Amino acid sequence: MNVTVLARLIAEQEVCDSDQLRRYVVVAEKKSVAEALLRVLRRLGANALITSVSGHLMDCDLMERFSKWRLEDIPEMFSPQNVRLVTSDERSYRRIRNLLAENGDGVLVVATDNDHEGELIGFEILRVYREVRGDGAEYRRMRFNSLEYDEIVHAWQNLEPDLNWGWVHKAQLRRVFDLLTGAAFTRLLTLSARRGGSGAGVISWGPVQSPCLKFIVEREKLIREFKPRKYWYVSCVLRYGDREFTAKTPELWDRASALRIYESISSSDTGRVASYVEERVSVARPLPARTDDSLRELVWITGQSSIKLMRVMEHLYQSGTLSYPRTETNRYPPGFDFLKRLRALSSSGIFNQELMEVSPRPRNGRLSDGAHPPIYPTAVYRWAGIERVVWEYFARRFIANAFLDDARIVQQRSTIHIAGFELFASGRYFEKRGFYEVFHYFAPKEDPIPKMGVGDMIGVAHVKLVEQQTQPPPRLSESELLKIMETNGLGTDATRPLYPALLLERGYIVRWQRRLKPTRLGEVLVETLSSVDERLVTPETRRTVEDYMGRVEKGEMQLDTALLSALNVYRPLLEKCLAETDKIGELLQNSTHNRDN
Repeated sequence: MNVTVLARLIAEQEVCDSDQLRRYVVVAEKKSVAEALLRVLRRLGANALITSVSGHLMDCDLMERFSKWRLEDIPEMFSPQNVRLVTSDERSYRRIRNLLAENGDGVLVVATDNDHEGELIGFEILRVYREVRGDGAEYRRMRFNSLEYDEIVHAWQNLEPDLNWGWVHKAQLRRVFDLLTGAAFTRLLTLSARRGGSGAGVISWGPVQSPCLKFIVEREKLIREFKPRKYWYVSCVLRYGDREFTAKTPELWDRASALRIYESISSSDTGRVASYVEERVSVARPLPARTDDSLRELVWITGQSSIKLMRVMEHLYQSGTLSYPRTETNRYPPGFDFLKRLRALSSSGIFNQELMEVSPRPRNGRLSDGAHPPIYPTAVYRWAGIERVVWEYFARRFIANAFLDDARIVQQRSTIHIAGFELFASGRYFEKRGFYEVFHYFAPKEDPIPKMGVGDMIGVAHVKLVEQQTQPPPRLSESELLKIMETNGLGTDATRPLYPALLLERGYIVRWQRRLKPTRLGEVLVETLSSVDERLVTPETRRTVEDYMGRVEKGEMQLDTALLSALNVYRPLLEKCLAETDKIGELLQNSTHNRDN
């Protein structure tokens, strides 16, 4: 329909003239997204006013009578009836309310992010809308997974009549549950420690952060309790034709035996090839990018924290160069236009232009969250810095997945006999680099040994006896912690990056050579909670609650019922802690004087 373009961004909280009638009032979650919507809807001639909030308008808080921290209040406080909804962004709330009131004929279009938190923010906007227009006021939901022109056009032409109430209720359940459990246990731990005379600061507890901390502490205990054991091996530099390579004996646990073998081999000038085999191994190209896998790899590649990387990914999305970065999907939907996305990357300089003639053949995974495609690049990010590094990772992964072949590596193994003893050599080389030509981050290093025949003579160039000792497992890296969290059902793809940063902020861990080390406070906290009840720090307890959240999302369980059931999982644990506050205070008081070691 040809109409006058009335689309306009409400920038810097300014309200347009109220006498201009608008068909729609579109509210995005962020200003940058609103600007992208404006550009497209203006071209469409849409009769719409476009604005944005800055995240949540509302939040949950405890009733005012619980503002003071008292141990005796905790049992009563641990109930949903003590939670109230408060305005968390008063300025945005007033602006949106006034805007909706002044544009009385405009139908609300919720254009927040297409995820659980975005749906909850949309619900908060809807509450304001209904305060102004009444409960029966018409509204629409606009869903998009990138800021590409075609994506926004499709979303605008396919507005949905309602919110996804399963998402809203799941997000509400998580918010209220985390508030009540976090407040109750944090107050209990903090007040118990202060009663012990430590003058402690806040000692926080959370149903996800505490199991995360336990994983880090358990690894530290393994390291501390590890007993190293010495071993030896004989290493030889061998010569075959004009090439040299290294062969070794197996690990030897007796020094006298190792020395005897070393002396025998040292007195030999030659050996003989007992076996030589080659095995061709295919390495599959990467699956389409989903949040969890990508964050783990990017932490390893960049050395940056997952929470910082998540913010970078969000910035790339808001800048229009990356699709929506929160997704559990690793398979592309039918009809996905791969060539269009490849053409958008043609000036990136990261692939050979001959690929433009290749038909896409993506390797799909099996996971789908039902709402989002995998993460893919939508335009070239042309600046430098960490944003370019992250963007390039996704661009290279997209190209490797859809347009390049699997790699093929030849693995070489050989057994060499010298002075009656067996030594083993191994090597590898690429027969076909395939996707590693573009997605090079995890490409194995080529280190081939000569191709040999059984019975061939080998020259001994150099022999040495090497003494080493077994090593403890390394401390957990952030990448490993994220994987453990996903495996144990702790958090979501959107929330998992928060917890390593949270543990650091609260003084429970420190970074140590790109790995995570618990502080004395962190270790004592886990020990204290475990001494009361192991379920306070194990993932199984939280996983039960996550199951309730999943059932609420699917409509299999009512929100109120699920919330009470979730709280009842932790109620007996809270009662046990309340019965042992003196013990808890005594255990904690010695750890709170120094939070750094």
